[in-house]
Amino acid sequence: MKKWIEREHSKFWWMVCGVAAVLAALVVSRSTPAWGEEAPPPALRIGYDVDVSAGSDLTSSVVRSLGTGGVMDWTARRTPPTPAGVEYVQTVRVHQALTCPLWSENAWNRDACPYVEPHSYLTRPSITEVAAIAAANPGALWLIGNEMDRRDWHLGGQDEMLPELYATAYHDLYTTIKNADPTAQVAIGGVIQATPLRLQYLTRVWDAYRAQYGTDMPVDVWNMHNFILREVWNDYGADIPPGIPHTTTDGRVYSSDWTHIDMSIFDEQIRAFRGWMAERGQQEKPLIVSEYGVLYSHCAEWHWNGSDWECRKDFNDQQVVIDFMLATFDYFLNARDCSIGYVADGCRLVQRWFWFSLDHGSTFNPHASLYDPKSNQLTPAGAAFRDWVAAHRADLSLPIPTDDRPRVHLPTIYR
Repeated sequence: MKKWIEREHSKFWWMVCGVAAVLAALVVSRSTPAWGEEAPPPALRIGYDVDVSAGSDLTSSVVRSLGTGGVMDWTARRTPPTPAGVEYVQTVRVHQALTCPLWSENAWNRDACPYVEPHSYLTRPSITEVAAIAAANPGALWLIGNEMDRRDWHLGGQDEMLPELYATAYHDLYTTIKNADPTAQVAIGGVIQATPLRLQYLTRVWDAYRAQYGTDMPVDVWNMHNFILREVWNDYGADIPPGIPHTTTDGRVYSSDWTHIDMSIFDEQIRAFRGWMAERGQQEKPLIVSEYGVLYSHCAEWHWNGSDWECRKDFNDQQVVIDFMLATFDYFLNARDCSIGYVADGCRLVQRWFWFSLDHGSTFNPHASLYDPKSNQLTPAGAAFRDWVAAHRADLSLPIPTDDRPRVHLPTIYR
C-alpha cells in the first residue's frame, strides 16, 4: 500500500509539473507576438520610394516598423541596402543621347540641344554592370527606365526618350537581364499617369517593338505611376511626352490643383491602364504602381496679408495627405474588376504599390514623407502608414498572384 501511495503521489506531481509546463508555454506564447518582434511576415503588396540624398538607414528599427515588403530608390545595386525580408526593386535609368551634357543649361531645349543622330541612348548603370547586378540578385524585379514620357526641364529631368527608341532600349536591357538571370522579372518604366496622351506614347512603344522585333513586347510585370498632373507644354506638371507635338490639344488640363488628389480621377487612370493592357492580351499580368503620392500642398482658403497670399491658419493639409494616402491603400487592396483586372489575383486591378515617399522632406508636400531621418522618427503620415499596414498585414502578405476569391470564368470574346 505504501509503495502504491508513493507511486501515485509521484504520478500526481509529474502531472502537476506537466500542466505547469503547458501553462508556462501558453504564457510565453501569449506574451510573444505571433510573428516575433523582428520578423513579421513581409507586406509584399505595399512599399515606399526612397530619396537616397536623405541618407535614411533602411535597417533602423523605426523605418522597419513601417512593415513594408518592398523598397525602391530609382537605381540598381549589387548589394541592396534593405533588411532581410524586404524586396529591393532594381531600376535601370535610361535617357536619349543628347548633343550636350545631360541637364546642362540648354539640355531641356531640343532646338539648342537636339538628340544625337542616329538616335542612341545612355544607361545608368552600364549594360555590363546591369548584367553583373542581375547575376548577383537572382529573381529580382527590374524596372527599365523611369518616366521616359517626361521631357527634361531646365537643369533637370527624368529619362526622356522617344517611344520608338525606348522600345529598342527595353529590348536590349530585357535581353541582358534575362541572359544573366532567367528568373528575373522585368517591367517597363513607369509613365507619369495613364491619360490618353501617355497611353498614346505607350502605344507607340508597343507598336514599335513589334515592328522592330516581330513579336509582342515581353513584359513580366506592367508598371505605371499614378500622379494627376497637368499636361501643358513647358509648364509645371507632366508636360507633353517626347515625340508628341507640343501643339497637341489632347493634354489634360485641370482647373484646380485639388484634382491632384481626386480619387475618381485616380481610379479612372488605373482602369484606363488596365483596359489598355487587356486590349493587348496583357490582362493576366501583374500591374504595379511604383510611384504616386501628394506632390502639391493644398489650401482650402487663401488670404492676402498685405504683402503676400497665405493659407488660412486653421487648415490642416497634413490630414488631407493622410486621408488621401489611406484612401488609396484601401482602393489598391480592394478594387476588383474581372473584365480588366488580374483574374488570378482575385480580379484585383493593382498587385503592388509604392508610396512617394519615405523621406523627401520639403522638396514636395512635406506632409507626405513617412520618416524624418534627422530625428529618426516617423511623421504623422508614417504613423498612419504603419498602423494601416499592421491592420491589413494578412491581406498584404498574400503571394502574387493568389486567387483568394472564387475564380470568375469569363466568356470567350472574339475580336
